[in-house]
Amino acid sequence: MNATPVDNEEVLWSGSVSHWHYAGKWLLAIIFLAALLATFFVHILDDVTVLWVVRGVLAVITLSLIVWISVDRSRRKYIVTNRRVSVEFGIVSKQSTELRIQDIRSINLTTTGLSGLAGIGRVEFSSAASDDADVIFWNTPNAEKIRDLVRSLQSSAGATAS
Repeated sequence: MNATPVDNEEVLWSGSVSHWHYAGKWLLAIIFLAALLATFFVHILDDVTVLWVVRGVLAVITLSLIVWISVDRSRRKYIVTNRRVSVEFGIVSKQSTELRIQDIRSINLTTTGLSGLAGIGRVEFSSAASDDADVIFWNTPNAEKIRDLVRSLQSSAGATAS
């Protein structure tokens, strides 16, 4: 399955997981980067070889964390078009779940803590066909705006169908 738009379909919003979702990993990356930079100014070790090994390890850990965040963010893509909402997972092997706007029966928005104050939340879209959410946008920025966008699409689709 591919979540790209088809004829007469317009992408109104697309996004991914917020960077706030990775706050702990970003904090670790900053700590390791600070430790790496500190090795150039604070001389704890006299052995230059060991010092460069420590610097190398700190650099590898920092870069690994940054790559991990980038790869994890790129493997989730959220899309709202004028016809459907969809979520796509994967980099090499992809899986997508989509729900037509007119089939959405409930939209649930959950925001918590500091990230919620920043507008980041979970938006769940459900159809009448299932008890659980069919499409979930996890830790997405502008969660309320996404909910309101889909509601307005439902309203305009209902007015067009009448």
